[in-house]
Amino acid sequence: MSKFRNMVAAFASAVALSGGLLVAGPMAPAEASVACMPTTPEIRCSMYWANRTNINYAKYNQRNESVTNLQRALTQAKWPVGITGHYNSYTVRAVKGYQASRKLPVTGVVDYRTIHAMRVGAGGPGDPNATVSKASVAVKYAYAQVGKPYVYGATGPSAYDCSGLTGASWKSAGVSVSRTSYGQLSTLPAVSKSNLRPGDIVGFYSGSHVGIYVGSGYVIHASRPGVPVKKVAMSSMPYYKAVRPAA
Repeated sequence: MSKFRNMVAAFASAVALSGGLLVAGPMAPAEASVACMPTTPEIRCSMYWANRTNINYAKYNQRNESVTNLQRALTQAKWPVGITGHYNSYTVRAVKGYQASRKLPVTGVVDYRTIHAMRVGAGGPGDPNATVSKASVAVKYAYAQVGKPYVYGATGPSAYDCSGLTGASWKSAGVSVSRTSYGQLSTLPAVSKSNLRPGDIVGFYSGSHVGIYVGSGYVIHASRPGVPVKKVAMSSMPYYKAVRPAA
């Protein structure tokens, strides 16, 4: 039986990872629903429930499963709140407490940066000094937009143009940048091509187009009508320059 349960756990982890999730621990869903219900703080369980929280539904005054999972994650991360499935004032207070403990903007709203911190285990018992890189938040946001349509002038969340995507990615990390590609490339600190880091904004075609660098010579960009947001090799376009909004 234990061998079978381990196989189930491995399969569950693989499925979650393929969808861009960071699953905590080797527990299968059925095991976690039992093992992670107690109120004793357990960072593995906090990460588990945070990965099952959809921030598009975990909003104030909503009642749904994502709110329930958020409340479970908060409780397991040492910010106890009633597991009611209702995003009430108590949930807002717990979210604010968690955000303050991680030096995130204290809004009471679960944005991408907040849920990312919970998913990687920041702020839980035994991890008092964990931090989340703004650049990594921007990159993860960009990955989550892959497949969405290009629309000129769009800044998300359902569609993007090139600078709308780079701007929204960094906005998710709490950093505001210029709306246009030319503005981003002319106002942010320049970095050399040889010193690129994930999260940097890369300009192409003399600055008329931008994408967000994700490492290994690739960018995620919104290119043109009829082509969805996707990850492509930088070498597929004429390089212009790169800038870095934040570390």
